[in-house]
Formats: sequence, structure tokens, C-alpha cells
Amino acid sequence: MVAAGGLVVLAGCGAARTETGRSAQAENAAANAPATTAPAPTSTTTPTTSYQVKRGDTLTVIAKFFGVSSAAIDAANQLGGGDRLTEGQVLQIPPSPPAGLNVNPPDGIGGMVFTFTVTGAKVGEAITFQIVAPGGGTFTGSPHTAGQDGSVSTSYRTDGDAAGKYDVVATGDRGTSLRATYRLLG
Repeated sequence: MVAAGGLVVLAGCGAARTETGRSAQAENAAANAPATTAPAPTSTTTPTTSYQVKRGDTLTVIAKFFGVSSAAIDAANQLGGGDRLTEGQVLQIPPSPPAGLNVNPPDGIGGMVFTFTVTGAKVGEAITFQIVAPGGGTFTGSPHTAGQDGSVSTSYRTDGDAAGKYDVVATGDRGTSLRATYRLLG
């Protein structure tokens, strides 16, 4: 339809265009849409902890208290090695590394030796390894102490063990609890 003055008017379906070139429906929707903002960025890193050195403190004692290695505290504070701390000095304590249990190799045959390594345990934590056989039988080894880097390893020979999937459970006396598996092939 042509209106007076040569203006073309389209009727129906709301397809008429406005000065911006968008349909009236699109402009109306844009005008009535709620305002949006981008979400605030999130951080997946754990913040460091500040610690003020007290008389008699050593880097080793502080590291053990926080469950991190003295090397990690040294690096976080550019201390240059050694236990040279000053009373009142403020140290940044990095977060403990995430705990993990690695079984190497993941698959093997009877008679092989498997190595179990825990990382991220608390310094000095006593870790006990338990092997759970496919039929439910268990073998529990003696405790092993995590070193300054929070790691501890042990090995297990599979003499006479049946084929199947074995669970390895590492439990610490200061809260570490990890599980991994290996397969003994027939």
C-alpha cells in the first residue's frame, strides 16, 4: 500500500522496518530486554597465606606446620635457601599442592613390581598403602613417611596374585586419603 507522499507501508506480520533498519518487534524486544553484565572472572588458584615469623621459628618447622615444602616457601619468598629468618618477617605460604596417587605401570603381569607414589601429602605424614584384590582380600603395608616435598613411594611385587583389577588405597595419619587402580593381566 502506498500512502500519501509516496511512503510505502507494509502491513501484517510486524515486518515494518524502523529508522535503524530493524523490525519494530526487534527494537521493542531490545528496549525491553533486561540489562546484562558479564560475570565477574573467577580464579581457580588458591591464595597464599601470610605468616609472621616468631622467635625460634625455622623454615622447616613452618613448612611442616602448613603442610608444604620448605623449598616452596623459600621460592615463594625469594629467600635464597637456608633457614635464615627474622622475627617479625612476614612470609607468604603457598597453598599445598593437590594430593595424587600414581600407580606405575597401570597394567602388568604376575611377578611384576608396581610402584605407588603419593604426591601432595603433608610433610612428615605417615602414609599406609593397602591393596584390595578383586575378590575383596587385602594386603596392608607398613607406614611410609612423606618427605619435604610431600611425596612418598613404595613398591609391591605381584607374586601369586590372580588376574583382575586391584585398588590401591593410600591413607595418611593427617588426612590424606587417595585411591587408584592397576590391572593384573592373566
